[in-house]
Amino acid sequence: MKKILATALLLACSLPLSALAATKTVTVKEAKTLRDDTRVVLTGKIVSRAGDDDHYWLQDSTGKIRIDVDDDDWEDNHVAIGKKVRVVGDVDKNDGRTEIEVDHIRVVH
Repeated sequence: MKKILATALLLACSLPLSALAATKTVTVKEAKTLRDDTRVVLTGKIVSRAGDDDHYWLQDSTGKIRIDVDDDDWEDNHVAIGKKVRVVGDVDKNDGRTEIEVDHIRVVH
């Protein structure tokens, strides 16, 4: 039994992190249909603020979605309104609204 547990632990530790926390690259339209807490990657343009300092609208060719970006999530610590960005985060569904709780954001060219 100890050998089975040791083997299972060794296999789990050898998996790439991406396999353990599967991240799906999606469009805005697709993100709106996913379940709460689904890990996603989105690419689009930040078109404006969406209320308070931490919320922005991200738009791609399929639509627009609100994203929640804490100050420490910005790769280069500046607001990128009007720029194309890549966002990594989790789908957050509350009160019938879908937004992305951002863990990392960076400007792409």
